[in-house]
Amino acid sequence: MNTTQTLVEQDVRQRMQDWKAAFEAKDVDGMMSFYADGDAFSAFDLMPPIEFRGGPMWRDGWVAFFTAFEGPLTLEFSGLEVYGSDELAFARLFIRLVGVMNGHDTDMWVRTTNCFRLLDGQWLMIHDHVSVPLDFATGRSLTHLTPEKPFGE
Repeated sequence: MNTTQTLVEQDVRQRMQDWKAAFEAKDVDGMMSFYADGDAFSAFDLMPPIEFRGGPMWRDGWVAFFTAFEGPLTLEFSGLEVYGSDELAFARLFIRLVGVMNGHDTDMWVRTTNCFRLLDGQWLMIHDHVSVPLDFATGRSLTHLTPEKPFGE
């Protein structure tokens, strides 16, 4: 690993930790500071639509998401890997979400890939992809899987 890769990895890892803090604080403005402006950003997320394109649409998604949660939200990162070069980087990890959503306890792991681009000296997400495995036989999301038990034993 060369020095550039090490610095990129450190910077992106720090951005992910800062993103986590904004998320847990339900800070929509803080969250938006991690994403590229306008159509430079897109996301594939758990909630509809099939694609988010651009900041205003993504912001509205965050407002709706945080409104659905009562009380504190907690995230746990597992298996964070960062790869990058001078201008592009990506992080892949598992994220555990714990909270109370619409009156129901929520405790689930998701798979996440975040693509970053160095814009004006700052690593900003240009794509965010969050997913859970699907049981094709039933069409149900497998939200009970964990990084430690990937087959739900």
